[in-house]
Amino acid sequence: MPLPDFDRGALAWRAIDERVIFLDVAADRYFRLSDKENHAFLAAIARGERLAWRQPPEFARPNHWLPPAQTAPAVLEGPFNLAETARALWLQRRVERRLAATGLHAVLTDFQRLLATGATRSSSDKARTDRVVRAFEHARLLRSAASRCLTRSLALATGLAAQGTQVSVVIGVKLAPFAAHCWAQCGDAVVSDSVDEVQCYAPLLVL
Repeated sequence: MPLPDFDRGALAWRAIDERVIFLDVAADRYFRLSDKENHAFLAAIARGERLAWRQPPEFARPNHWLPPAQTAPAVLEGPFNLAETARALWLQRRVERRLAATGLHAVLTDFQRLLATGATRSSSDKARTDRVVRAFEHARLLRSAASRCLTRSLALATGLAAQGTQVSVVIGVKLAPFAAHCWAQCGDAVVSDSVDEVQCYAPLLVL
């Protein structure tokens, strides 16, 4: 059975437990195939005609990314800093407004540019990184993180990347029932959540 054209630029997918989950970044939506199409797609993967995990070329998975293995210590404890917490809240609102105005594709493109700029310099100020991470944890107390994992993770990663910290943003999914989640990482350390939570999800798009 011929398959539709899945090679257009903004489409990511991953095979999870015999089901292929897609993310159309341009349309900001997840979708699945019919059972018949899904079976044909899995067969194409088995024949080596399709990747089991594909990211759009414009959002290529970074070579330095590592699967999450630990929770960053700053997520769990650290001093309160009013200025940093206020900035964390401001960054979140800015990302929310940008998403509402331009959509996911534009926001991720902006973030890619920021990462490319940050790659030209490297921050060794771990204390500064920890303060930013901790500020976002304190911001949870003032503004719930529920249903805001995407904006919160992008805002945190933006704050870290702007100061030269190497950071990744991950969008993951799980089945039965379907759910999606987003988090930020520095190396193998999760900086926006707990590692126990994010390990429930299979990474679909890593920036």
